[in-house]
Amino acid sequence: MNKLLAGTIAAAVMGAAGALGPGAASAEDTTFNVGGAKVPGVPWYEYTYRAGSGYYPDAKRVLVDYPAGQIQGRALADILPPGSDLVTPSVGESVSIGSKSLDKAIRGDGDGRAIPVGLSEGAIVLDATQNRLAKDPTAPPADKVTFTTFGDPSGQHGFGESLMTTIFKPGTFIPLVDYTVPHPVDSQYDSVKVVGAYDGIADFPDRTDNLVSVANALMGAAFVHTPVAFTNPADVPPQNIKTTVNSRGATTTTYLVPSKYLPLTLPLHYLGASDGVMAELDAVLRPLVDAGYSRNDDPATAPAAVFPTGMDPMDALEPADRAKVDEALAQIRNILPPGI
Repeated sequence: MNKLLAGTIAAAVMGAAGALGPGAASAEDTTFNVGGAKVPGVPWYEYTYRAGSGYYPDAKRVLVDYPAGQIQGRALADILPPGSDLVTPSVGESVSIGSKSLDKAIRGDGDGRAIPVGLSEGAIVLDATQNRLAKDPTAPPADKVTFTTFGDPSGQHGFGESLMTTIFKPGTFIPLVDYTVPHPVDSQYDSVKVVGAYDGIADFPDRTDNLVSVANALMGAAFVHTPVAFTNPADVPPQNIKTTVNSRGATTTTYLVPSKYLPLTLPLHYLGASDGVMAELDAVLRPLVDAGYSRNDDPATAPAAVFPTGMDPMDALEPADRAKVDEALAQIRNILPPGI
């Protein structure tokens, strides 16, 4: 498969509203963008800079660099040659460094609002920073900062929670990633959480014995996780937006971005399956998948995880990159039997 396509999927797997609300940022406001894991072959700086632009199109954009270590960190250091791209700082080490850099950037901002934007591992950096500032008497005023995460691997949201918080209790240390799952903290700052429906990293089924739902979530981790950062509020139907208020009066607004197709069947769509075939598969599989999420038990309040105008991960690619992926997929379609 084309290296670009492989890199995009790898980034997704590895990394890859406030008082004014998303989209209402002024020219004086600044987003401080913190990206996901730095995976070889993936345009990390481009993806990080673009993240959140659909939610804050008018804000100035500043990239906050940090190690952004991969999930395996230094675990392979003894078996790989020196200098290998697969030997990186751990997630825990990266988050610690990134949080200090983000804190400094926030405090050094001018008169406008500071809007930290975190994608994947970058969202963990935001969580650490927000939790620390919640206890800091010298923290910037509450109306000067709004935290926005995309695909948070260690967070909870208005419609569910991440893989990490589904499996591990708060306070649990995870040796592989050198990271301790944080306890929930009521922040003084408004937050925006943008999550792709069925993203197995940020939106894992709470009924983990539903193997069909789990399989769909794993595919969602590959296809949905990173592209959600390139969506905008117009992609989200009203029933997929939920706002809560904490004990300190701060709001947390969740945007659950629906997909156009189930991640489990998305490869068939890219390989040329007709709309009729996709509809038939959806009719059979979606009830099984949705049963893995208790939020769907009441149809009156269930969000729309699949929507006709939902997200298509291919739309996240720049035109030139998309053309390359389309060409690679066309080569695969040419060797498949007709009538798929």
